[in-house]
Amino acid sequence: MVGLRPTLGLISRTGIIPYSYTQDTAGPMARTVEDTARMLNCLTGYDLCDPVTKQSEEHIEPDYTQFLHINGLEKKKIGVLRSFWGGNEIHLEVNSICEAALQSLQDLGASLVELNLELKAEDVLSASVHLMELDSHLSGYLANPLNQMPVHSLTQILESGAFHPSIESNLREALSLRFQTAAYQERLNQQARLRKILASVMEDYQLDALVFPHQKRLVAPIGEQQLERNGTLAAVTGFPSLVVPAGFSAPTQSSPIGVPVGIEFVALPWQEGLLLQIGYAFEQGTRHRKEPPFAPALSSFNY
Repeated sequence: MVGLRPTLGLISRTGIIPYSYTQDTAGPMARTVEDTARMLNCLTGYDLCDPVTKQSEEHIEPDYTQFLHINGLEKKKIGVLRSFWGGNEIHLEVNSICEAALQSLQDLGASLVELNLELKAEDVLSASVHLMELDSHLSGYLANPLNQMPVHSLTQILESGAFHPSIESNLREALSLRFQTAAYQERLNQQARLRKILASVMEDYQLDALVFPHQKRLVAPIGEQQLERNGTLAAVTGFPSLVVPAGFSAPTQSSPIGVPVGIEFVALPWQEGLLLQIGYAFEQGTRHRKEPPFAPALSSFNY
């Protein structure tokens, strides 16, 4: 699948069951980059119930499919964020697939700049406020009578036991944290510094986007916790990102076609069109998508 995380404010957050309003956003996920662009056309716009969307009014494109060009990678300059790549044996398969993707980017006309920044995914995670906001924001949503929820607070969720064991530690940690504290404000300050660092790097090197593996290791089996995610960078900065298939791991008994590995592109705020242009050219030039073998055939029908 292709997934687009937009600039915070491009799409309304109204109706989202919140984890962290500072970092939450909706975004299209689709089979292809073209489908993603078409979905984005339907999702953008000012929402009176979400004041943050006011910021997007001068940045919304009339049609995001206008950016879908087969030669969209020509003359693009992309920074390789090496600090977001893993360095251990467990990371080798993802690294190999993403290295091949970097070569494809160059073959399709892009120039790459190696960035050896000290910025690491672990450092970015330390700027996240998602657990600090979870209790207040989620409990506020659950307690709103308009939402007609069977439970009305994070505490009640924990008391019910009706949650997956893999998230229990996060839920309990969230109950022990508070926002609107000095520690919370420092994390917001960290986020502001990260935005400044990324903007400065992209300006200094005249970059169109950054690129790195979406996750440092292969996707976890269903029910297990996914470790070493890199998507936190876009979450804590509010910058837009696009993830497209970069290839597949080796087949196994449980995964007969392997599991997909995503490569992530991050751009400056309101540059969703540029990301779609990059992603579309990469997708069309590599054709990494594989149809799931378990999907039943659709009957003949005119949609």
